[in-house]
Amino acid sequence: MTASASMWLHGAPVWVMAPGLRRLAARQGDAPRLAPTWPCHQLDDASPAGYAGQLASCACALAGVEEVPPPLNTAGRAFALDDTNAMGQPEAFVFAPVWLVVRPDGSLHLTLRPEWAQKVAAKGWGTVHPFARYMAGAVPPQSLIVYAPRDPRELAIAARIIATAHCYARGCIGEVALPDSRW
Repeated sequence: MTASASMWLHGAPVWVMAPGLRRLAARQGDAPRLAPTWPCHQLDDASPAGYAGQLASCACALAGVEEVPPPLNTAGRAFALDDTNAMGQPEAFVFAPVWLVVRPDGSLHLTLRPEWAQKVAAKGWGTVHPFARYMAGAVPPQSLIVYAPRDPRELAIAARIIATAHCYARGCIGEVALPDSRW
C-alpha cells in the first residue's frame, strides 16, 4: 500500500491526523493523579463500573485483535494483534505484540504516533507515560496513559482513541500505509 494523490485531505496526507482525533474536543476538569511507581495507575477519578469492560469490548471488535495475558505483571486486560495485522512500527506497541492495556480503573496504556499523542495530551485526554520521562529510551515517548472515562461521552472518545492506537499498531489507516510501517 502506498499513498497516492487520492490519499490527501485538505492538502495533507490522511495519516497526518488520524480520523478519530480530527475533531477531538477538550476534556473538562483537572487531570487525575497517577501513581509514581510502575505501572503508574490512576489514583482518582476512576470510570464507573462496567466501563473497563466496554472499552475491552471495543478493542476486541477491531481487526486482528486477541486478548492476551497482560505484560510485565500489569493489572488489567491486554490486547495484541496477530502477525498479519501487526505491521506498525515497533514503537506502536506497549510490549509487542500488545498494543493496548485496559486497566481495571478504565484508564488505558497505549501508544500513538507522536503528533497524534501530542493532540491527545494537549486536549487533556491523557499524558505521556511517566516512565517515558523517568526512563528515557526504555519506554517510547509516544507511550500514553489515557485517563479513565467518567461518562458516556468520554467513553465514546476513549473508544476513538483505542481505534486510533489500533491504526498505529496495524501501520495503516484504512488502505493507506503509515510512514515507516511494514506494509
